[in-house]
Amino acid sequence: MMKLRTFLLRALLPGIFLMALSCGSQGAGAPQAVEAYLKALIGKDRTQAISLVCASYEAQAQTEYDSFSAVQASLKDLSCKETGKEGEYTLVTCGGAIVATYNGEDQEISLGDRTFQASQQGGDWRMCGYR
Repeated sequence: MMKLRTFLLRALLPGIFLMALSCGSQGAGAPQAVEAYLKALIGKDRTQAISLVCASYEAQAQTEYDSFSAVQASLKDLSCKETGKEGEYTLVTCGGAIVATYNGEDQEISLGDRTFQASQQGGDWRMCGYR
């Protein structure tokens, strides 16, 4: 009986672990994709930021990255939520701000001034721009 239990644990445990991981990544939605993009952008992680956007938004994401890489920046009170659908996109609005330091002076860029667009591509949510 003990050998059967050990065998089942060894055989099933990796599969259960992989299922849990895949459910966790599918559970991440449009708001989390936008938050992850903003964190990578402000964290000056170009590779991560670009990997989190739709292919159609890559050039713009690189431009945004270049802009923020030249200054000190942080996120203040970031929180995003899904607010609707528009065509192929899930709409996301965020609260909080990007605090950028230019010439020793802090400037807040409100995140509430735009509606982000996200789409699920290749099984992952991606930030596709904003309006």
